[in-house]
Amino acid sequence: MAKTIAIMLRKGGSGKTTTAVNLAAALRQMGKRVLLVDLDPQANATIAVGIDPTQLEKNISSLLTDINTTNRDVIVTTDFALDVLPAHPDLALAEAGMNATQVGTVKQLLQDLQSHYDYIIIDTPPSEGYLTINSLVAADEVIIPLQAHFLAMQGLQQALNTVAKVQRGLNPNLKIVGILPTMVNPRTNIARIVLKEVGERYSDLLLPYSIDYSIRHAEASLAGLPIVLYDPEHNGSKNYKKLARKVL
Repeated sequence: MAKTIAIMLRKGGSGKTTTAVNLAAALRQMGKRVLLVDLDPQANATIAVGIDPTQLEKNISSLLTDINTTNRDVIVTTDFALDVLPAHPDLALAEAGMNATQVGTVKQLLQDLQSHYDYIIIDTPPSEGYLTINSLVAADEVIIPLQAHFLAMQGLQQALNTVAKVQRGLNPNLKIVGILPTMVNPRTNIARIVLKEVGERYSDLLLPYSIDYSIRHAEASLAGLPIVLYDPEHNGSKNYKKLARKVL
């Protein structure tokens, strides 16, 4: 059975998608069978692994809206052997049509794939809508990326509150792998202050490595490759591999 991990934070631009993509790619490099699930209508994870969502006949929205579509109709395999359930901007319309009784939909969709993979990594939308809740209901674990920014603490607390709500009812077995600092500029005071405060408040959750801010991440996305493949010796690559080893 696959272990399902959601990468979740309400705030956009926090390194959430970069973390999902690189964790999935790093686990694949380690010989694991991995499925990357893009549940963000922006489809950034899909694009970041070299897939153009506008050129696909079917995407994850098809699974949510068409009973005749199967998982295997939608899954795309990248050039580097990572399986992907791709997103499309019309996923926003599918979410708009959801209601509270459908919070288990994604878990049901992934059920048939559990025996085919070792890990399923879900990139969630930067919101607390039905797709995010669906992700947390389907997940065994959650990783929270934390941008080293002055608004970070608010977003972090919101994420922790959301996880706690799901743990109290919909998914009591959900566990937090940890808080991963991302887009860190170690030369700035704000980054040092944020990391110090998080370390004091959440010492049991803060992971012992971080992802520095670097233009190489954007370059990798433009090339349609995770940075662990685009620049294996980059510090971000090394730390994402550390994250993968922790997950293992």
